[in-house]
Amino acid sequence: MATIDSTQEIDPDLLRASPEFRAAYLTDFLNFGREQQDSLNKVAPLVNDKIPAIVDDLYAKLFEFDITKQVFLERNQGFDGPLPSRLEDLTLDSAQLKYRKVFMCSWARRILTADYSSPKTWAYLDKVGIMHTGVKSFKHRTNTKPLIVPYRDCALLLARAESILQTAILNLSDDQLSMPEKIAAVSAVSKVIWLQNDFFSRHYINE
Repeated sequence: MATIDSTQEIDPDLLRASPEFRAAYLTDFLNFGREQQDSLNKVAPLVNDKIPAIVDDLYAKLFEFDITKQVFLERNQGFDGPLPSRLEDLTLDSAQLKYRKVFMCSWARRILTADYSSPKTWAYLDKVGIMHTGVKSFKHRTNTKPLIVPYRDCALLLARAESILQTAILNLSDDQLSMPEKIAAVSAVSKVIWLQNDFFSRHYINE
């Protein structure tokens, strides 16, 4: 039977106000530390070439439903290219979709290569979450109409990203990554996706 030596005191107000304090609590709870970071960093170059295909899969899934596809009829802040006005004219090769895919590829690579001991990493994950709520978060944003995506759909996309990334890792050859290393990497991916998920939900859920 597990024993508890002491109980930590966590300040709820600080959890809401400080991304860095929140990250410390989350990583402690999930046992996400240097070992998990090393697993992600090790697997990053092995799946790097697969990331564009992974992102294509994620956007193809978004196009299967009108409520997730119609988000891309709204102009992303920072994008000034052509934009279809009708849902039926929107394709996966539309200029704004290509623009969004670049960002998502960058996000996927960053969560695998990040230094999770750096406050900059948590600031980035927090900005990724808040940018979907319509609040300006990145310096490149302009005064165009804000992007607002329901939390439900953000969470669903993260779940799919987790599954695809884990499958890509498990499909690596044993010469590239041993089975114990694959298991460790799959576990680390699960934890980092849940960390990102929390940095979405904190901007949607008033707790």
